[in-house]
Amino acid sequence: MVVLWLTASAALFISAPLAGQSLPPETQYVASSRGEVYYWVQCAAWRSLSIKNLRFFKTRSEAQRAGYRPSRSEGCAGPPSDANAAPAPRRADSGSPCQIEHITDGDTVRCGDGRRIRLLLIDAPELSQRPWGTRARDAVARLAPVGTRVTVERDVQPTDRYGRTLAYLYLPDGRMLNETLAAEGFVVASVYPPNVQHVERIRAAVARARSARRGLWATPAFSCSPADHRAGRC
Repeated sequence: MVVLWLTASAALFISAPLAGQSLPPETQYVASSRGEVYYWVQCAAWRSLSIKNLRFFKTRSEAQRAGYRPSRSEGCAGPPSDANAAPAPRRADSGSPCQIEHITDGDTVRCGDGRRIRLLLIDAPELSQRPWGTRARDAVARLAPVGTRVTVERDVQPTDRYGRTLAYLYLPDGRMLNETLAAEGFVVASVYPPNVQHVERIRAAVARARSARRGLWATPAFSCSPADHRAGRC
């Protein structure tokens, strides 16, 4: 429920313009679409976030259902009466198995039933980032060759704006393909809440690969990230 005991100064804080914008009515929590935590509006920490990435929530539970966890910064988790609320469970459904029919690139495959699956929490070099994109795609082909039957696990948001299924894929030996590509050094982490179920595993795998200079980390492949390349920034 929305907290109603806000002081006059807090009310002014909420309604005050932020670089020409005002927070939506009844906003109590703020998060970044590029981050993992949410902040109580009376906490100053969130004000350093990029305005264009802000997401707004009326309740703590609403923020948690979107996949965020509370900020650990002092005073940022919310008022005591709300901060002790039990976390909302994160939903993770299992989709139908996928038999790999085509490997599009280092983070996207097509199943025999026509589904296009975008691997969650990772980002591989684009094919136009030669030769790194091809090497990432070859890594997928080596781990999950055409014809391989993989298990599909979805997170909170099942599809993206392109109609692709967002998922974690599990190889016949039980390994997660997303995590294995990260551990072998062919991808970087790419986090878009609310799909954050395995984010710590992926980030840890990327960190290990980068430290050990495995795969593409031994090359200049990630001097321009896939996201920056798509945006034309490098």
